[in-house]
Amino acid sequence: MEPPATSRRTLLALGASLAGAAVAALAGVPVLGALLAPLRDRGPAGASPFVDVAASAALPVGRRARVPLVEDRRDGWERASVEVGAVWLTRDAAGLRCFSAVCPHLGCAVDAAPDGGYVCPCHGSTFAADGAARAGPAPRGLDPLAVREDQGRILVRWERFATGLSRRKPA
Repeated sequence: MEPPATSRRTLLALGASLAGAAVAALAGVPVLGALLAPLRDRGPAGASPFVDVAASAALPVGRRARVPLVEDRRDGWERASVEVGAVWLTRDAAGLRCFSAVCPHLGCAVDAAPDGGYVCPCHGSTFAADGAARAGPAPRGLDPLAVREDQGRILVRWERFATGLSRRKPA
């Protein structure tokens, strides 16, 4: 007994179905990639450990300034500039220094004191101009942060530290 002969019409229909499936698969690859992209992307856009905070010329010798830290973050498909914290920048004869504006006692925002140091308005901790703890319940001095200058810009490496501890520990 002979196998049934395949007609030309059946062969063309099968070829058209296979070509359609191939085109659909090719079109689905970029769509699938776009849907899964947020799962691959972890962390801030740009992935630089240093955050650009100010122009070097904006902080002459003898000045200090409280500067917000803003990073570009990616959340799903959205990119946004987000304030992640604040720092105190000081430029004196010793050079450029940077301290976290977070009190190491309970995490309140530290203000500038008239004597050149810093004060926490929440519980009265005071800090010297070099960040050392002077008085109050703060268990340690202000947390120093890495700072550098590059091409006329001040860059700070932002890091959070655990509060309430006498030793500095990343949060």
